[in-house]
Order: sequence, then C-alpha cells, then structure tokens
Amino acid sequence: MKQIRLFLLSVLCALIALPAMAQDSKGIQFFKGTFAEAMAKAKAEGKPLFVDFYAVWCGPCKKMEKQIFTLPEVGEYFNKNFVSLQLDAEKPENVDIAKAYKVEAFPTLGIIDGEGKALSINVGYMNAQELLDMAKTAMGEMKGFEQLYKEHRQNPNDLTIQQELLTMAPQFLTTQDGMDAEKWVVRVRKIYQKYIETKMADNSLINRKDYIIIGYLGGDDDETTDRLVDYISTHLDEWLAAVGEPAAYYVVEKNDERMLKLVKKGDASYKDYLEKIRTDYKKAYDVIKFTNVTPYDKSRDYYNALFAIYKNKDVAEYLKLMRKYLAGLGADANAADYAMAAQSLYYAADKKLRAADHEQAIEWLKIAIPSEKVLMNKINYLVMVGDSYRELKKYSEAEQYYKQAYGESLQMGELQQAQQMIQASVLHKLSTLELLMR
Repeated sequence: MKQIRLFLLSVLCALIALPAMAQDSKGIQFFKGTFAEAMAKAKAEGKPLFVDFYAVWCGPCKKMEKQIFTLPEVGEYFNKNFVSLQLDAEKPENVDIAKAYKVEAFPTLGIIDGEGKALSINVGYMNAQELLDMAKTAMGEMKGFEQLYKEHRQNPNDLTIQQELLTMAPQFLTTQDGMDAEKWVVRVRKIYQKYIETKMADNSLINRKDYIIIGYLGGDDDETTDRLVDYISTHLDEWLAAVGEPAAYYVVEKNDERMLKLVKKGDASYKDYLEKIRTDYKKAYDVIKFTNVTPYDKSRDYYNALFAIYKNKDVAEYLKLMRKYLAGLGADANAADYAMAAQSLYYAADKKLRAADHEQAIEWLKIAIPSEKVLMNKINYLVMVGDSYRELKKYSEAEQYYKQAYGESLQMGELQQAQQMIQASVLHKLSTLELLMR
C-alpha cells in the first residue's frame, strides 16, 4: 500500500508540473545559476548571453517578466539563439557584475559575447518588437549601429540613414567605454546637430520618430536646443498633432532649465526668457493649468526669488518672494514645491541663515514630508529638518527627526548600498548630536 501511495503521489506531482512546464516553454527559458556559470554555458554552446538585470522592487522589470518574456515568439527566438539569465543586480554577489556593464537603472537588458564584451545594452522597458529587434541586431540579422555608420559615411546626406542611426545611438553608446565612448559621442553629436538643422530647414522634423531622437540626444548643445525650442514653439499646433502635449512640455522644460541656469549664475538675462512665457511661448505654457495663478506669474515669483538669493544672498527678499510663489500656487503646490523652497534656501544662502530662516525651512519641509512619495526624498527632508533643529540648538527635536530618517531607511531593504550609506550618515549625525547634548 505504501508503494502504491508513493507511486500515485509521484504521478500527481508530474501531472501538476506538466502544465507549468508547458507554460514556461512558451517563453524565455532562463538559466538557473550564477553569472559565471551562465557565461560558461553560453561559451560552450557558442551563443551570446542575454541578461535581464533587474531589481526586485522594479515595476517595469516585473511587467517585462510577466508580459514580454512569456510570449511564444520571444521565447522561440531567445531560446534558439541565446543562453538567458535573470540577475538581481542589487544582490551583493552581483553588484560588481552590474557595475561592469554600467547598470544604473532597471530594467537593463544586455547581450554579452563569450568573452564578456557587451554587444548591446538597453535601459528601460521594451515591448516584444523592440526586444526582438535588439536581439536580431546583436545576432547580425538586422543592421547594427557601426554598419549604419559606414553607410552614413558613404551617403552623408541620406536623412533616412541618419534617422535610423540616431535612433540606435543611445543604446549603442551605453556599450562603449573610455576613448571609444568619447569618440562615438562626438560623432553622434555632430550627426545629430546637422540632422536637426537640416530637418528644421525643410520642416520635415515634425514627427514622432524625430521627437524621440530629440528626447534622447538633445540638450548637450545649448545653441541647438535654443533653436529647437523656438522651432517647436513656432510650429506648436503641428507638433501637438504629431506627438501631443509632450511637445509643449519640451518647450516649457527647456526654457525653465535655461532660466534656472542663468539665475544660478546671477545673470539677469533670465528675464528675457521669463517674458517669453507670456509672448512667444505662451501657447506651450498654457498647457499647464493652475487654479489661481498664471504660468507667467508663477514663474516670475519663482525665478525672481532664486535670483535674489543666488545673486545677492538676499535672504529676506527670497523669503518674501517664495512665500508669494507658494501662496499663488495654493492647493496646486506639492511636496516638491515646499521642499525646493527649503533646499534653495540652504544651498544658496550659505552661512547667512538666522534662526527665523531655519524655522521657515522647517515649516516648509514639515508640509512636504507627509505627502512625499519617493522614499529617498522623504529621508532627505527628514535629515534637513534635523540639521536645522541642530543649528537652532533644539537637540531633542533634531534627534527625533534623525531617528525618523533612520527608521524610514529600513524600508530600503533591496537598495543595500544606498541604505548603508544613508544609515552611516544618519548614525554619524546622531553620535555628533549626542556629544552636543552632554
């Protein structure tokens, strides 16, 4: 009887396992083992290694695992051509491997040859077609970046080749190191600038593919970016039809970056770009809706406040204008607005803060903390409050906020390196505070 029971149990286990095995076989079959073991297997089979560098907290990683890696067409191609591995990049034993392949965000999807050289590195969520295109390019079934670059050299005025080349450039550049990286960055920047200027001249730039190129590669050259902002603003209706509101946000973002850069240098010419908010760029800024204030009034109070403190270290004027700015936003003000007001006060005022100024910073941060969703930001705000209380010699309050910051850091279990650094810093502040309290 015992033997019969054991036999039936084994049959039952097999029957339970069969559907799961069938389901798994439809998608990518990931190797179970270490990176070194997967590399050895790939080399022995004469295949590249596909690595999904993930973090357990990463939402897009989980989405790819459930919705993309399980697709039959993806599994069929990857199982035939690669040894595949999923690697938790934040585990201690994998941290150095992740660094070697420049993994700084998740997911990072890499294809690595048998000698350990990265053939392709892509950062961020990919749909099935994008993932297959990446894989086929690495396998030589589709044109690679360097092949396209040779075609570009032979046909330097072919805009179709340039568009394809620039679309692939961000992914290709992540695989380059040292002097090679610098060389390719210079080449790509040169192609990008010429491409943008040519397509602005004949009005063929207004399309989704080129907008994606601008989003990935634009911003390094201030002069080109300035012309792009003016061009998008001038043709905003066409851009809105082609890509939607992101086109307007591009104008707003780049103009705001330009004003902030000038303000921090103490350059009063930021006012020229401030004026554009109610003239040249009005239609773009009108996409952003506020309840009680216009985009121009909001920006005027904000940048005038920053100019007062960066240029003249005029804390009193800064506080007056920043309070006006926050009051104007009213219910539209969020955690970042209040935290930014405090941070700018700390960073730009240097050692000129009075007790009342610290009290104001604390008040703003206490408004920001409860609604802040990003854990790292929340910890930073708590530490800043603690620092201000320490400056006010309110040591018990400072201790309370430092301990709260430490407590919040305990939620960073999977971000071990960042957690250790934060906790070491907070513990140092607490030990220093203990000496002051004696």
